[in-house]
Amino acid sequence: MSKLEQILASNARSPALKRKSGSGRARLLLLILTSLLIAFVFLTQPPVRNAVEPMLSHIPGL
Repeated sequence: MSKLEQILASNARSPALKRKSGSGRARLLLLILTSLLIAFVFLTQPPVRNAVEPMLSHIPGL
């Protein structure tokens, strides 16, 4: 194998080795942010707020 072929072969593999499918921390953060967004949108709807307020009134400090 010539020197050029060795360089091309090593360069073709290195991006695949460096690339990750996604870290666990990033996936967890994305899941948490998505859940918070859905909860915010859901709980800001007037019918939902009216249904949830009686349950929340039993919790002191809210």
